[in-house]
Amino acid sequence: MNAPERHEMFTLPDGARKIELLKDSKMANCVQFNIQREDHTIANLLRVKLLAHPHVLFAAYRQPHPLEYYVELKVQTSSRTTPADVMREAIEALMLEYGNIRSAFDNELLRMDASDGRAQRAYGAFGADASEFGVGDMGARGQRADDVDIDF
Repeated sequence: MNAPERHEMFTLPDGARKIELLKDSKMANCVQFNIQREDHTIANLLRVKLLAHPHVLFAAYRQPHPLEYYVELKVQTSSRTTPADVMREAIEALMLEYGNIRSAFDNELLRMDASDGRAQRAYGAFGADASEFGVGDMGARGQRADDVDIDF
């Protein structure tokens, strides 16, 4: 069959960067971020968060081809800040926002477990054997296997 291997959709090749910056020579203060091994889900979240920033003039994304596993996110800012700075702020804000949702979800599960008289869960929503799925201790930042280094 002609289709690429499924793992290629998720696995970053050796030596490849998660986020690549390409400066736009035609527009001032504009950068294209190529985000590897991601799709519309993260691109749209970032686009919405970026457009809420007061110094972002333009933010849009596209996925060049369904069999190419990256998205192109173009960001233009005012002269008061840089696209890399607002992208970093957007990523950090999303990490905080979804960390809060995760905490609320875990707290609700613990509350439900306590009201049912069951033992509390070892890893929030996941059992102790969830490590086989790549889910271990989901606590502090920097301990998760899926943390992304946002220095670009």
